[in-house]
Amino acid sequence: MKQIFFSLLCLISLNLTAQISLPKPSGQKDAGISLDKFIAPPALGDIAKTTTGISESLITQLALPSAKKPELESAVSSFLTDKNKIMGLSKSNPTDYLTKFNPLQKGLFGKLKTIMGVAAFSKFMGLKPSAKNMAANPLSNLFF
Repeated sequence: MKQIFFSLLCLISLNLTAQISLPKPSGQKDAGISLDKFIAPPALGDIAKTTTGISESLITQLALPSAKKPELESAVSSFLTDKNKIMGLSKSNPTDYLTKFNPLQKGLFGKLKTIMGVAAFSKFMGLKPSAKNMAANPLSNLFF
């Protein structure tokens, strides 16, 4: 009886061990971040000029009231300043860049949704530039 119990216990133990997933070796996906479709961000240049360009573009393309411009500029400027601090990682360590960029972008998008309203924010998400024309579109600085 003890042998049967022991054998059964070993089988259960082996089954549980087989279900445990091991961490992935370095170079593979880390914490849900995939580098398969990583697009290097465009150079920021002058943050003040970029902020103004983005704000004016959003007001025009989304038909936002000009009274929203100071709030937009504040949110965008803060985001671009923080993003500028991690830009070097986009070339040296894209995984670290994305690990730091994603929470920054999520915070910005939360602020933009509050400033713009849900309907305008939905339209904004549709303005995401493609990788082909990102250099010519100031909004690319918010998405990449």
